[in-house]
Amino acid sequence: MSKIIFNILFFLVIGNNTISQKNSLKNQKIGFLIGALTTVNYFGIGSVEEEEENSFLSVNNKLGYQFGMLLKSEFNKKVSLETGILFCRRNFQINGSTLNQPDILKDNSDFGFINYSFPVKALVYVQLSKDLYIRNSIGFNLDFYASAVASKGKNFYIDHYSERARWINGSISGNLGIEKRNNKIGDFYLGGEVNISVSSIAVTRLKFYYDGLLYDSYEPIFLRGNYFGIKFKYYLPKEMEEKKVD
Repeated sequence: MSKIIFNILFFLVIGNNTISQKNSLKNQKIGFLIGALTTVNYFGIGSVEEEEENSFLSVNNKLGYQFGMLLKSEFNKKVSLETGILFCRRNFQINGSTLNQPDILKDNSDFGFINYSFPVKALVYVQLSKDLYIRNSIGFNLDFYASAVASKGKNFYIDHYSERARWINGSISGNLGIEKRNNKIGDFYLGGEVNISVSSIAVTRLKFYYDGLLYDSYEPIFLRGNYFGIKFKYYLPKEMEEKKVD
């Protein structure tokens, strides 16, 4: 599956570059993205709960973030193709306790998982007024994951280690939002995005200790990494980009 997505992305990027060479810079816009990755109990996003003989552990999503640069190639007012490079950090919290004294013998630990994404998205617009559009998009992301992460609980009961399931993965994303266009100051976009990974992004191994002794060792947990994000994008005005070229 990863090879199929890689090939699709490769041909889309090559196609975008070919079209870009045929079109003038007037049909391209450089943009910037910043976004929050929110915790919701939909789209396969939610806590993972595990219980062993002496303890209970859960892995929960926390607020994450994303930022990067974009390049949008406009075919006309209603169809565009967008690529870029993005930094993404998903944040998680592990909560754990013993089964016999859950209110007293408890612990938590935070960790983040980082990846770099290369998105390719097809954008379709529905015009609401002269400069206001509803923007729909669907696309693929080629995701490269950084090194493994480890953490300890604040009370040293929890021992955590997460390694990437694979160094390269793919994901499918869909967006819906509002875009405001202005030739002088640039274009602004605000919308929501659902991102679904093709396969697990990390393998998480957990242990629970008490008084220096190993209470429980858990089976590996496969984190999917799906998220819902709120994205804000800004695109430079064409006049500014043309002046830079001149």
